[in-house]
Amino acid sequence: MKKTLTVLAIISAAAAALSSCCQAVRTETMEVSEKFALADGRTDSLDLYISAEYPVSGLRKAAGLKISAALTGYLFGEEYIGMEPDAAVGAYMDDRLQEYREENLPMLEISGLDRGAALSWTEYVSGTEVSMRDRILSYRTEKYAFRGGAHGMTTITAYNFSTRTGEELHEPDIFREGYAGPLTEMLTAHLPESLEDPADTSMMFLKKIEPNGNFLLSEEGITYIFNHYEIAPYSMGVINITLPWDEVSAIMKK
Repeated sequence: MKKTLTVLAIISAAAAALSSCCQAVRTETMEVSEKFALADGRTDSLDLYISAEYPVSGLRKAAGLKISAALTGYLFGEEYIGMEPDAAVGAYMDDRLQEYREENLPMLEISGLDRGAALSWTEYVSGTEVSMRDRILSYRTEKYAFRGGAHGMTTITAYNFSTRTGEELHEPDIFREGYAGPLTEMLTAHLPESLEDPADTSMMFLKKIEPNGNFLLSEEGITYIFNHYEIAPYSMGVINITLPWDEVSAIMKK
């Protein structure tokens, strides 16, 4: 399979902006975009796009390796952990192409089948460092997949890592005991301003928005991410609720 892999060396803007409090982390982004026909003469295709940002310096070696391995697993799957990032990208693309053709080529044997887009798949995978604050690196993955049907599905997930140890951090590592109640109050209070139309709160599945563990740190505060169907109909999209630092700091561990 022929692929063109572009490697872009960049300085993470978020980390550089906070370099006064901690060392900037230099990252590299591997970006590849390919389109593969299902079969000769067919317009059906697999459209693949991958953009994966990895830390390459500015962290202790052990921490950097641990974070990179975790990111590979979250971006592509546990079976790719242990591979170098560029090898993981290539292997993942090969596997998706094999899966696409194995599942769809038999459909061409069905008499009279000529449905064009019905046999086309689209898959986007991206991962980006969002910020580094108080020795916590926040990372955001976004995955989109369309394999036929009314629409594709986007899933956004945030991960947080200790830049000292490389360990992944979860809510109990960041917030004080009993954090769920106060976070629920704050998330519910800030929901209306997070929507394009505050009146859309009437469409929510839940009256109280509880923390879901899917959050990242930024200069503005802590942002919780709620994916399609999680708390609202698909039409409302992915909902991001940001809790300002001056509110949320009171329940954070020092």
